[in-house]
Amino acid sequence: MISKDCLVSIIVPTYCEEANIEWCLRSIKKQRLEKGDIEIIVVDSNSLDNTKVIAEKYADRVLNIQDRGVSKARNVGVRKAKGEILLFLDADTILDSNFITQMLASFADSKVVCVSGFVAGLERLGVMDNLFKFFHYNLLNRIAALTARLGFPLFPTVCCGCRKAVFQEVGGFDESLAIAEDIAFSLKMGKVGKCLVSKEAKAYTSLRRVKKNGMMKNYLSYFRNYFRVFILNKKPWIHDFPHTCEI
Repeated sequence: MISKDCLVSIIVPTYCEEANIEWCLRSIKKQRLEKGDIEIIVVDSNSLDNTKVIAEKYADRVLNIQDRGVSKARNVGVRKAKGEILLFLDADTILDSNFITQMLASFADSKVVCVSGFVAGLERLGVMDNLFKFFHYNLLNRIAALTARLGFPLFPTVCCGCRKAVFQEVGGFDESLAIAEDIAFSLKMGKVGKCLVSKEAKAYTSLRRVKKNGMMKNYLSYFRNYFRVFILNKKPWIHDFPHTCEI
């Protein structure tokens, strides 16, 4: 049962995530909350595996949508959310046990509208990829923190929280974007309020795409597609990101 004073609505978009979703949802259930409550909303895009079956064991709501795309899934989840704070999670992300408490501490400042967690990688890789992993996540977190301080936050939605009222004010996620929808969203949030990275709100995410393609290939793909989307105002090369067609 969802409590009437629900404070945080956690929204997880999925498509064929049976290998990851249980670990993600378990980490949510293990949150040590000092106040408030949570609800878990999983928005699934017609998974062909046991994703929904697993999600139903943990989530307060499991919604199904016909169209694939993380932006639409998140927007649909928000429409059903009861919390004043929203937390968007990727299905392959695991939260530290006090993540939500630390995130809420940041929202104690009424000027704060969006908070990104501090992200690290889960798996051990080869020597070179482990080195790249270290620099990648340090760079990712530093870029997010620096751009937030400068007023144009570049936040991934691996673990990103925001105020529901402000989410609705800026129009949510752009469903026309196949990639970089998270960056576009955080930039909109940065125009209406304060955004920050909480070093104390830690989360760990899968490196499956790194293991599949290699760190450098991922960097090159994201760089050239972000350039196309934000500088040239063109659509991304979808073949660089086949996973965007999977949800």
